[in-house]
Amino acid sequence: MLYTLIALVMGFCTPLQTAANSRMRQLVSSAPLATLISFAVSTIVLVIVALVASIPLIPSPQSFHDAPWWSWFIGVIPLITITIAIHLFREIGQLQAMVIPMFSQLLFSLCIDHFGWFGARVMPMTWQRAVGAVLLIVGVTMVVIIPRLKTNNSTADNGGLRQVMWQLAAVLSGCLSAVVGAILASLGQVIGSAIQATTVLFAIATGVMIVFCCVNGSVIKVRKAFTTNAPWWIWMGGILGAIIVYGNAWLIPMIGVSVFMMALLIGQLLLSLLMERHGWLGAPKKHISWTQFAGILIMLAGIFLIKF
Repeated sequence: MLYTLIALVMGFCTPLQTAANSRMRQLVSSAPLATLISFAVSTIVLVIVALVASIPLIPSPQSFHDAPWWSWFIGVIPLITITIAIHLFREIGQLQAMVIPMFSQLLFSLCIDHFGWFGARVMPMTWQRAVGAVLLIVGVTMVVIIPRLKTNNSTADNGGLRQVMWQLAAVLSGCLSAVVGAILASLGQVIGSAIQATTVLFAIATGVMIVFCCVNGSVIKVRKAFTTNAPWWIWMGGILGAIIVYGNAWLIPMIGVSVFMMALLIGQLLLSLLMERHGWLGAPKKHISWTQFAGILIMLAGIFLIKF
């Protein structure tokens, strides 16, 4: 139960990370550059932690032999999900852009656990886990979908095949998020260090983003990030990102992909509601309804059933 609570607390990092990265994006006027800065900060933080803890930065030759070849390209997957996310709000609307990846991530993580895909520990589907999954879906509906429908902010009417394709992309994004956690956890076990596995992920992702930002010319805008008018907390995005991803490598082998992802989601939604309630970090103030509060409680009951 302790590890599940830690995962839930790590979920608090997600909305804070989003707020910090969004402000960085406004400052540098480039989404790819803001992503590069966030990944670079994550990499620097992890390198420092590894050096202090005397953990080698480069995996051993034996690790390269033991780990599947595709696991070393895990750093590219977050770039795909980020690219999809950038377009989703415009293409299918805010509600679908939030809910479709959320649901697909939850359901696919249950499949990963049940079948043991990507090196994950097998955790067969039981009636308790099935009921827990249903409660989570009900809870997400109460917390996210119902309030959005009331504000008529549900869909973007682009019509036809184009919208269907972006909806499928949203499903893919959620599934890939679950895949990253499973592969990273497996890689961490193979090389014997969650820190080392997380550092490899961010180093690869940072390298790819450096090349991309150099090609599109946005890298020259990086000086805007160092303006004196920028709030200090915009640099927290990379630090929080490192914590969240490290949680994948550390906690998933102990509690499973589905429990980790679901606990992370509950923490994310809970802090997001509090940020909107109090207007923290510039979030627009919104009222928290009893429906949303009840939804969080139902989600907690769902994760309890899945875990136990």
